[in-house]
Order: sequence, then structure tokens, then C-alpha cells
Amino acid sequence: MVKKLNLFISLILVIAVKGEEVETAVNKILPPGMQVQAIADSNIDGIKVVDIGELQPIYVTEDGKYFFYGELYSINESNINNLTDQAKRDKRANLIASNLSSADYITFPAKRAKHEITVFTDVDCGYCRKFHSEIEDYNEMGITVNYVAFPRSGPDSSSYNKIVGAWCSTDPKKILTEQKKGEEPKISLCEENPVMEHFMLGQKIGITGTPAIISKSGALFPGYLPASDLFSRLEASES
Repeated sequence: MVKKLNLFISLILVIAVKGEEVETAVNKILPPGMQVQAIADSNIDGIKVVDIGELQPIYVTEDGKYFFYGELYSINESNINNLTDQAKRDKRANLIASNLSSADYITFPAKRAKHEITVFTDVDCGYCRKFHSEIEDYNEMGITVNYVAFPRSGPDSSSYNKIVGAWCSTDPKKILTEQKKGEEPKISLCEENPVMEHFMLGQKIGITGTPAIISKSGALFPGYLPASDLFSRLEASES
């Protein structure tokens, strides 16, 4: 029993040392303000997956001497799987689940929901307006749409203030719809709004344009998609 316990402790110490070597090596090459967030085993013996606070991980050898920054694939009989893409999906899903609640969204629910999506949106974006003009089509296809704010021009812009006004409204769905029709409804700005948090979250998970559609499992569909196409992609991504 004592021998087994000593062996177990020795293994833990070896793993800890290897983790420290990787963390030290990676932190040396990261730009100021960035550091290792977590280290996990990969699907390859001797290779660690290192979370550096971005969506894209770094793959590092256990001794910390070699790394690569890119896509990692697995080959399983006739299938090729992008393990990096799956890791990104998981991280997107986790970030959304841990940072957003139902109170953060402006939601257009489907009566018989089959899929639920998070859509980063901008009231002045042409394709966001096109997407919203077809909101009933998405809902009829069984897609519940949860909007979050991503004013592309950033804080202190006209678009930013408009979308803050929608979230501050007593009828957010009405104001957002009017804004996306190009109208200028009367709005009031409030301090207690989630727009800045939405914007920063979007940047953290790699959103660069709108609309940016994210499935429940974290799959990202950038840009506008008609309801039927989006439904097909959601079915495929969730299968």
C-alpha cells in the first residue's frame, strides 16, 4: 500500500514538473499581458494543449522545447477530424454559457424550438438587417434567435449608442426591429446595460464581423444565411 502511494505521489510530481516546464516556456514567448491560462493533455502522447486566453490554443511538447500554432487533425479510418476546430467550438460554447444569461439577450423565440442560436448583431449592418427582416422564417423553422450586441464601430459610436438604446428600452424587441428597418425610434441611454460586456466577449471569441451566428455547441457561422440553409447547417453541426 505504501509503495503504491509513493508511486502515485511520484507520478503527480512528474506531471506537475512537466506542466511547469511547459508553462514557463510558453510564458517566455507570449507578448506582454498574456499568459498561460490552462494546460491539458492532447490526443497525442507527449503533446500538451495550452490555453493562452485566446480561442486558438498552442500545442507544446512536454519538455517545453517545441510548439506549433495551427490546426491539429486526427485520422480515423476514412474520417479526418479537426481537433482544433472542436476545441474552439467547445470554448465558444463555454464562454457564452458562463458569460451570458437569458437576461442578456433580446430573444425572438420559436414556438417549437429545435435549435437555439446566439447572434452577435449590429443595428447598422446591412446583412444584420437582412437577417432580421427574415426573423419569422427562422422562428418558423424552429430556430430561436438570441441577439447579443456587437457594434462593429466600437464604443462611443453612433451604432454603439443606438444598440444601447435598444437594450435600455422597455420594449427591446420593438426598438431593435425599428432600428434594423432604418428607422430612428426615440431611445434613452442607461448605465445598466450589457453592451460593453457583449462587445468584449465577441472580441474574446474571435468575432470580426456581423451577423455572427453561434450554435448551442459553439459552431460559428459567419455572415448571413437564409433560414433553410442555416437550419441544415445546424442539423449537421449538432449531429
